[in-house]
Amino acid sequence: MNDPPKKDDVLQANIDFHTVLADTYNTEQPHFREENKVLVSNQLARLAGLAGSELLIDLGCGTGFIIELAEPYYHSIIGIDITPAMISQVDLSSRKVNILQANTESIPLNDNIANVITANSFLHHLYNIRPTAAEAYRLLKAGGVFYSEEDPNSYFWDSIKGLEVVDKEKKNYSEMVDRERTAVLESHGKIEAAKRISARVVQMAEYQKMIRGGMCAEEMEKMFYQTGFSKVGIEYYWFLGQGKVMSQSPNMSQKIESYLRSILPISRQLFKYFKIEAWK
Repeated sequence: MNDPPKKDDVLQANIDFHTVLADTYNTEQPHFREENKVLVSNQLARLAGLAGSELLIDLGCGTGFIIELAEPYYHSIIGIDITPAMISQVDLSSRKVNILQANTESIPLNDNIANVITANSFLHHLYNIRPTAAEAYRLLKAGGVFYSEEDPNSYFWDSIKGLEVVDKEKKNYSEMVDRERTAVLESHGKIEAAKRISARVVQMAEYQKMIRGGMCAEEMEKMFYQTGFSKVGIEYYWFLGQGKVMSQSPNMSQKIESYLRSILPISRQLFKYFKIEAWK
């Protein structure tokens, strides 16, 4: 049986994991799909209008997904990441963009400088989220906002992992449910085979998701308030099967999503992710 990972184990696993992913990250990750880029771009424009556009800091910037989308809306952008192989892929042709290789628990920048801080598909990689939230609070100006997306919803993960108990009975699930069951329970093994990196490293690199079983929205809301933020909003999104529904009828997808949100918290286990918007 594996010993519980320590903080340094998780940090090193992230460096190892993302070093392997770096060269093909932009072509293989689903958030680079054009329809998602439009949605994220709209969010970045909205936040610039509300919080100001002088400086955006992107935590866990990777190869520059947020940086590229933010360029039309912000005067300056700073990307922060711990993995040299990932930040080597960032397009630095714009004088707006600067990159720092740093741990997001201790960022070598002055207090109260940023209008917007983003963390796209990043928080679940951390061993402990609170220190990074505290750094975001320190770096934000009064009236600034922290915004994260693709935070894995623990209620969804609990529901899917619950299927593991009955799998031995060879239940016949729908294709959709079986696909999600496989993604939750077996993805680390598939990545191990495809990328030649151990499944244990993959699990540690996605610590909050694969080892802790996702992030609890209520706990995140409480933690951000305790950190000092004055207003925290949580929004569940991307319900089970939404991609298939959208391909057939975007209007129907919106109606289903609206209905599921109207019956929260009963429906929260049907959403794969949530977003956090925390204002200083």
